Amino acid sequence: MLWERETATAAVQAALRRAARGRGCLLLVEGALGAGKSAFLDSLTSLSDRQGALVLAAHASPSEEGFEYGVVRQLADACPPVGARWPADSFAALLDVAAPGRPLVITVDDLHWCDAASLRALLTVLAPGVPGGVVLVVSVLSGHVRMGRPRLRAVLARATSTVDLCPLGPRSVRALAEAAYGTRVEEPFARALHTASGGSPLVVHGLLDEAVYRGLEPAGAHAPAIATLRPDRVRRRLASYLGTQPADVRRAAHALAVLGTAADPPLLDALAGLTGPARTRAVASLRRSGLVGGDGSLLGSLLRDLLVEALPADQRSALHGAAADLLYRAGYPAETVAEHLMVVPALHGGRTAALLRAAADSALHRGSPRNAARYLRRALVNVPSAGPERARLLVDLATAERSFAPAASLRHVVEALPLLRDAHERATALARLGPLHLDPAAFRIRSTFRRLIHDLRRCPPAERPSTISEEVDRDLLLRLRARAYALFTDDRDARAMLSAFQDLGPDPATRTPGEREMAASLIHHALVTNSAPAHRLAALAARLLQREPAAPDRIHTVLPLALNVLAATGHPGDAAAWLRAAAPAAARQGAEAELVVIRATQALVALAAGRPGRARREAQALEAAAEGGDLPPVCLAAVALIALDTEEPERAERLLARHPLHPEDPQLTALLHAARGALSARGGDPRTALHRFRTAGHVLEQIGWRNPVMLPWSGCAALMHHRLGEDQEAVTAARQDVERARAFGAPLPLGRALGVLGRVTAGRAGTERLEESVAVLEQGSSPYELSRALHALGGRPEQDPARRLALCRRALELAVDCGAPWLADRVRRRLDDTRAETAASSADHLTPSERRVARLAASGLSNSAISLRLGISSRMVERHLTQSYRKLDIPGKTHLPYALEGVPAEPAE
Repeated sequence: MLWERETATAAVQAALRRAARGRGCLLLVEGALGAGKSAFLDSLTSLSDRQGALVLAAHASPSEEGFEYGVVRQLADACPPVGARWPADSFAALLDVAAPGRPLVITVDDLHWCDAASLRALLTVLAPGVPGGVVLVVSVLSGHVRMGRPRLRAVLARATSTVDLCPLGPRSVRALAEAAYGTRVEEPFARALHTASGGSPLVVHGLLDEAVYRGLEPAGAHAPAIATLRPDRVRRRLASYLGTQPADVRRAAHALAVLGTAADPPLLDALAGLTGPARTRAVASLRRSGLVGGDGSLLGSLLRDLLVEALPADQRSALHGAAADLLYRAGYPAETVAEHLMVVPALHGGRTAALLRAAADSALHRGSPRNAARYLRRALVNVPSAGPERARLLVDLATAERSFAPAASLRHVVEALPLLRDAHERATALARLGPLHLDPAAFRIRSTFRRLIHDLRRCPPAERPSTISEEVDRDLLLRLRARAYALFTDDRDARAMLSAFQDLGPDPATRTPGEREMAASLIHHALVTNSAPAHRLAALAARLLQREPAAPDRIHTVLPLALNVLAATGHPGDAAAWLRAAAPAAARQGAEAELVVIRATQALVALAAGRPGRARREAQALEAAAEGGDLPPVCLAAVALIALDTEEPERAERLLARHPLHPEDPQLTALLHAARGALSARGGDPRTALHRFRTAGHVLEQIGWRNPVMLPWSGCAALMHHRLGEDQEAVTAARQDVERARAFGAPLPLGRALGVLGRVTAGRAGTERLEESVAVLEQGSSPYELSRALHALGGRPEQDPARRLALCRRALELAVDCGAPWLADRVRRRLDDTRAETAASSADHLTPSERRVARLAASGLSNSAISLRLGISSRMVERHLTQSYRKLDIPGKTHLPYALEGVPAEPAE
């Protein structure tokens, strides 16, 4: 099926109608290279057959141009009544005997390649006009150099009408793609096809054939791959066309391809080596051939790429180097100039590195760190292997790479440090790195930080660069210390941090970035070591966030630790608001690594807010996005914690086991032991599980982490002791968590610890601890933990069945609402068991009359309505209800529906 050729088809139909009335017509079909002229002429056979016309077709080509009467002979061979007996030089005789009594359609494709003898014969026949009953349809390539032949111009001058085959629009390109694939094509894929092809049918079909051959699905995810396709038939057709063109046209085409959108006339003249008039003629020829659009640029990215790739390597390099120089002198943006420098093998000139650095700054500003890194890597090729210039480029490269390749960013900073001149420059370079992305075990980063802090402290004021004030020097030192504390601590650091935290007071200094980073590090240290109450830490963390804009570059500081503090202290809403504002900005700026940390922190905040379903989905998405690679340690810890808390220990174990652990990664080591402990517990091996949980606790105790909100290992150990029948050890372990959680004061860890203590404590005392757990969690922000506590309390045998039923029903509502189907399933099973027990108990206690009155009251009837319904006094109704409340152990009428579930109805009812 032909698309967007309705006008041309209508012109042929009109010509056929005139031919049927005995009139002749010469129809000229013009079109650009690959516009589909041959396909259109081929389609005329079926159209003519429907009109009862005979079709004779010929195709002129360069290979047959030297054969005399080649085109006329093709027409004769297609006419059986004539065949070889027909004299070649008598075109008129052919017309007389070909189709007597009916219209005759003659098509000649690519008439510009027609041999001279056939043109002469054709012109002789057309001299008096087109013979009656004949429709002659010829096609030519617009702007072809051979269009200037006198006889060809004389033939075309006799055209009755002309149709121009224009490029296809986006809708037709999509229709062609769907026809090729036999299925729906997604919009981004179709758009990429149209952009690459410029609407040329030849290029569209070539791209589609190549895409199908390579197995590209017509989905948006595969749209970028369209730009990499190089259909061979398109390449050959373009080379064949350019080979027939004058040198000026070829030079103009190559210069246009190299300059791209920057092809201003003066630049084009200089790069192609043409004068203004010669350039005008060359571009006009390319425009007529359909290679250049109305704006003077090449149509379709594929043609532009093929033209550049067709150049010899040395010529291509020379053109790009010349283009870079011309664009720089003309004041074009640095990125435009840099794209040309990227493909020049050997760069020369002192301004090259400066241009590439300026392009990198521009790319970072518009949110393209990967392009910035490309420019800086290219600049490194052109600088000496040692010296401050190389060091500065390495630091700039690390700044760009930290957004998508943190490990490479760290390598380049470490490589730059020895090349920098003094401690101030080295400290500034190291401060570019985000500590939350760093692997503490990599590149001896701990010793690097310590050495720089030492050097910066010892640097006398006289040696400080003139541009560095004492205040800037102090702030830089604060930032380094804050990051060192965030990455690792020993006993000496811990004592110093505790003392510094106590000196913060209720209104700490937060004027400079260094002061804010140090405060965030100290607050987080106080959190993990359980050295301050939750309410104080939450207030300090909230104050820090108020001073910090929600910008992605803040992820490369220690300030995100304040977000973790807010989540752990029971204030996830404040953290969630900051993250919601930062995430879109990170996406706009192409800040991939920053976005990973933001999403991991959002998942932790969702868990703290009691939305485990959302947290689990986000963590799974992060793992999938990593595609088998390692997540940054801080994100890995977050994903593992979420997997453990949402009852997926196998996922946590798989992630942590894949990451190379190191003694400087104690949190990840503890999480791995906890995950393996959970797996052993699930597998029915409580002794091994106990050992794993104890080992996790030992690792955390060694670094001073004593807050159960970080990892409740002691509570897990208590449950394993309880399974093993070691009740005293279980209670002791559970009480340790309770004591530490009470000191911290946040509802979530305290309620969770009380719940564990209640589960391992027998009798009424255990039930009281569970009641206290529920009361504490009611004040918190986590419906997930509250559902867990209600579920545990609803399973206590000391509770009345009706009370247990009410507890389980509320636990189920919360579990479903917070998105925890794994918990909801367990609650449903307990609810079913409790319903059966409640039904049996109620049937034993209530008299038939009490059951009838209670059931009517549960349905919503008032006492007076029940009195009328049963024919008894209102006082008797009240007496039956009072007895029912006492026997069912419920406070009033609103609890009757739950208490009566499963109770069989009396026959009289």
